[in-house]
Amino acid sequence: MNDAAAIWLVARVHAPDEGGVQTYVAQVARAYARGGRRVTVFAKSSAGPRRITEDDITLVDVGPGAQMMVYLRLAIAMIRAWMAGARPCVIHACTWRAAIPALLFPRPLIVTVHGREVGRPSKGAFRLMRAVLAHATRIIAVSDATRRLLLARAPDLAARCAIAWNGVVLPVEERQEPANARPRVMTVCRLVSRKNVPAAVHAVANCRNEGVALDYAVIGRGPDEDAIRAALEAAGAAAGSELGITVMTGYVEDAELAEHHRTADIFLHPQIALEDGAEMEGFGISVADAMAHGIACIVGQDGGPGELVRDGVTGLVVDGRDPGAVRAALALLARDAVYRRRLAENGRLFARENFSWDRHCRLALEGLVADGVEEDGRQQEQLTPSLN
Repeated sequence: MNDAAAIWLVARVHAPDEGGVQTYVAQVARAYARGGRRVTVFAKSSAGPRRITEDDITLVDVGPGAQMMVYLRLAIAMIRAWMAGARPCVIHACTWRAAIPALLFPRPLIVTVHGREVGRPSKGAFRLMRAVLAHATRIIAVSDATRRLLLARAPDLAARCAIAWNGVVLPVEERQEPANARPRVMTVCRLVSRKNVPAAVHAVANCRNEGVALDYAVIGRGPDEDAIRAALEAAGAAAGSELGITVMTGYVEDAELAEHHRTADIFLHPQIALEDGAEMEGFGISVADAMAHGIACIVGQDGGPGELVRDGVTGLVVDGRDPGAVRAALALLARDAVYRRRLAENGRLFARENFSWDRHCRLALEGLVADGVEEDGRQQEQLTPSLN
């Protein structure tokens, strides 16, 4: 029997494992629950197998394993739930690969696409992606950049592909302007090549060479750590001086990250697209978080962050491949505190008005369930700037 209040969320990843999709799964589940839905999350993590229920969210974690084994375990867990009578009104797959076991069930299927996972598949994987997405009732692209990347490869999916920006968890308290002796710059991300962190390191070093004092923190971990350390050594930026210090913190817990957000003046994220655009930043949750915390952002023009930030209004947008452009933007914000604060405040207001997990989920469900919350029908409403 169909339960009009029940939603299944399917993901191949889940906390405590790290990553942007893990964040997406957790926040979408909470948003659906806030909207009065009973949510069952079918996923895998290094902490499983396990079953946990908190409030209106049940996690069925099938545990780690090889890719095909995970798909099989997810399918079995979903079949068991179905046979026990826990039948949802909608299934929401958090990536197109996670949608594979969901194809077994006669329910409307929402599939979220985030960027690189629709740009990179080739040959058999591309054909599989096309087949999966062709069965989706609605495809949710987390940015216009992601939608364009998908439709460049599969234009026949245009009618079912909508845009819904991700949300952020807004700070409980409005941030006070930090009183730092030197501007504090932070980069928060998974350390992979498309984030272009070595370019950020060199921009900081070049600013200091011009006499611009800056403190810099690189927060996160990932496969690009060695390249970033090499960039620090080459730039001579690792050691402290009267013009500032640079640190690599690795992974930090939420409380420490909140302190970095509280004290930072500038968020530096000069991401680039690789592999002819196939490897790109689909949205940029860390950028949206920084904007919501009232930190002036400098982002690359490629991918999702280049549309989240309006150049000269809510932050600065640069060509991440142009070292001079990254350095000039950083020096400008470091030297001009008034301009920096104006961009930061504009970004904070924009984030509060446009980055909403509740809105994301309403757009995903729009027209698919009889008791859903009505929207205004504009699938791309979040691309309309809220600031003049």
